Amino acid sequence: MKIIKIYKGVKQLLLCAVLAAGFFSVPACASLNQDTQAIAVERDMVWSAYDGQRREIFFSSQGKGGVWSEPVQLTNSNADNLLPCIVSTPDGKKYVVWTAMEDTQLSVMYAVFDGAAWTEPADIPGMPANTTMPFVAADDNGILWLVFVGNDGTGQDDVYSIRLQNGQWGKALAINSSNDVPDVNPFIEIAQTGAIQVTWEGFRNNDYTLLSSQWQGDRWSEEQPLPKEDKEKMQQNRKMMEKELLPEFVEDRSMLFIRINN
Repeated sequence: MKIIKIYKGVKQLLLCAVLAAGFFSVPACASLNQDTQAIAVERDMVWSAYDGQRREIFFSSQGKGGVWSEPVQLTNSNADNLLPCIVSTPDGKKYVVWTAMEDTQLSVMYAVFDGAAWTEPADIPGMPANTTMPFVAADDNGILWLVFVGNDGTGQDDVYSIRLQNGQWGKALAINSSNDVPDVNPFIEIAQTGAIQVTWEGFRNNDYTLLSSQWQGDRWSEEQPLPKEDKEKMQQNRKMMEKELLPEFVEDRSMLFIRINN
């Protein structure tokens, strides 16, 4: 499963509001039409766009013919909805997660497509006071793995994980080592072997560096610097992202996520 992630300047999200790129308007609807459902989906795309008042989350899918479906608006709230990510589970459901920013409050929300319609956006229980920068993955057993940046109001930002299993959200677990500096931009990937790794940026030795941790079955391993070859691969993927061809209705690439379905 290949991922294309285009997020620009998200490291500063906790410090300033996202700048709107201009007016963007698409029709809102509750579910995909029959023509869209008939297409064998190759790629799913979610993005944040300004509608003239605030930023909302939109969804589209691309079939084998290369045609993108009409955009579906997933949010309509008083919050600015930012940094979306999407994944499909083995049972055919799609989960979208994103950050909702209302005044100074940041929270991670999610919505689910069951094959017919999208659910209303919902909160995730048991989260820190402020949460942002979500990234989601699903394993072969249908367990949803969500990583995010959280702040309980007593210290700096930390990277957390939380799982959705059998319809129940588990307990949020801190991943990075205990420290007094920010940890941000988490990314989770699940290998074909089932191994699960989280990568993020942490401020260590007076500079931001890429760190990683692996799931040990009941806990996360101690953080380690990301190997050089993995860093180089990420840089190559970033260059490819900038050349990605998108449908005309996507006018703002600043918060866009594409997942290629096998």
